[in-house]
Amino acid sequence: MGMDVFFASYLKYAIPLLLVSGLLILALDIKHFELTKMIKEKKVSRFLGWLNIMIACFLFVGSWILKKWG
Repeated sequence: MGMDVFFASYLKYAIPLLLVSGLLILALDIKHFELTKMIKEKKVSRFLGWLNIMIACFLFVGSWILKKWG
């Protein structure tokens, strides 16, 4: 009972939170910044939304690989 238990239980919550927050940023914040003509904020929101989604995907694939072969 070491780092494996903490890592597995942490990912169970982190992956969906990162995925949902990334999707919400892309769906809501970008629309708001488009309407208010805030171009820089729109670019940053788009970057952060996709970054959250990519981190969630990498964590999911990484945890799957560790469970499968580790």
